[in-house]
Amino acid sequence: MHKRRGLFFQSLVLTLLLVIPMMGMVVFFASQRTEQQMLQQAAAGQTMVSEPAGARNTHRLLLAVQAESPAFLLLRLDGPQQAAIFCALPGELELKAPSGTTTLGDCYLTAGPARASELLTDTLGVAPDAYLAATANTFASIWGEDADIRFDTASVLSAEERKELDCAEETVLELTPAQGTEFLEQAAKLPGQQPAAMAKVRGALWAAFFRQNPQHLATLADGVRGASSQTLTDLRAQDLYDLEDTLTWLSTATGYHVDYQTLELSRTAGGWQLTADDLELVQTLLEGGSAAE
Repeated sequence: MHKRRGLFFQSLVLTLLLVIPMMGMVVFFASQRTEQQMLQQAAAGQTMVSEPAGARNTHRLLLAVQAESPAFLLLRLDGPQQAAIFCALPGELELKAPSGTTTLGDCYLTAGPARASELLTDTLGVAPDAYLAATANTFASIWGEDADIRFDTASVLSAEERKELDCAEETVLELTPAQGTEFLEQAAKLPGQQPAAMAKVRGALWAAFFRQNPQHLATLADGVRGASSQTLTDLRAQDLYDLEDTLTWLSTATGYHVDYQTLELSRTAGGWQLTADDLELVQTLLEGGSAAE
């Protein structure tokens, strides 16, 4: 009887010696896992708090400059890539239409920016998020009077063209937004000026304002609100708040950069068409993925 009781206690002690360390290990690893999960959740919470809303936004806009011969630009504001990317479109760009074809400029003049954006979407197979149309002077007023730039005309104009514009020797011009408008008007009147070349000049000039005036970006959405009676747009109030968040983020982002993309275009009987490379470039600019390099 005593012998059996002794064996029982010996077995119990041996069992406890095996089980207790195993239980301790289970408790230890469980506590470590819980601690890691809590740290990960805390880190994720800090990231969500510290990351500005604009850092997650991307906007793809069609900008239309109202005039007798309207001009157009696509603008991608890419919060995650900290980039503003332009691509100017000539008014002579040929679009698909129910009756056959029309040009972007003619569609705008006869049916307005909403219809022009719609036919552009049909032609490209991808849509901008919104359109914003205004005169060149209104766009200049949205920037304000103190958003000066230094613009290198030699990068977009030939020597003969610079001579026509009285900037053959002083190729770098200091321009206010209003003076930039005047410069583009003069450049459009150059003899033999081709749509693709003029689009390049326009895209480079607009890009210069965004590149050299990041401190003004945060006020642009408010400028659009202030000029609401002089603009045509399908941007909603919430869209403008989101746009303001993105522009505010870009104005202080350490990696902020600006670029403009140019089109080759091919001549047709009714206007100018996008080449295959042009179409791919513009589709990439308007798609959800990043268009920045």
